[in-house]
Amino acid sequence: MPSQPFPTLFLLPALLLAPASGAGAAPTQTPATAAPAALTSDAASYCAAIRDPAAEARFAWQANQLKGLEAKLTETLKRLEERKAELQMLTDQRAAEVKQAEARMTDIFARMRPDAAALQLSAMDQSVAVAVLSKLPPRAASAVLNEMEASRAAQLAEVMGGRRSLPTSSSTGVQTR
Repeated sequence: MPSQPFPTLFLLPALLLAPASGAGAAPTQTPATAAPAALTSDAASYCAAIRDPAAEARFAWQANQLKGLEAKLTETLKRLEERKAELQMLTDQRAAEVKQAEARMTDIFARMRPDAAALQLSAMDQSVAVAVLSKLPPRAASAVLNEMEASRAAQLAEVMGGRRSLPTSSSTGVQTR
């Protein structure tokens, strides 16, 4: 049996649609040559008929997917904003605690005798010592610097005055009086 270009199931509509030349007369076209034209026409009309509904269905599905993704994104952004607010609150709380601790430390050093404060600040990290000295009232800071070793007092004064930046390593000096 010769192979046909289309299965016989697809030829049936072509045979039904083919015009007959007369009763019992042979068709002008053979089913093998009429089928591709009829099938192409039927296939094209079928495709044309379902093109718009299929496109609308695809767009509706895509729109639904986008709405779902948008809802997920909105939820994620909401959680991130909540987390950001929580972190901001913790940061503000920490800053307030640091400020309170600095104020207490400044009060402690302001009430100390200058020679005792000088001894303590000489042994501290330079950045901490500068922070404390810069928060002390000028009269108390000068009395403390007066009691320190001259080279250490000069280092701290230069950093406080902005002429020298804070070193990366800690520099300690102990009073030798």
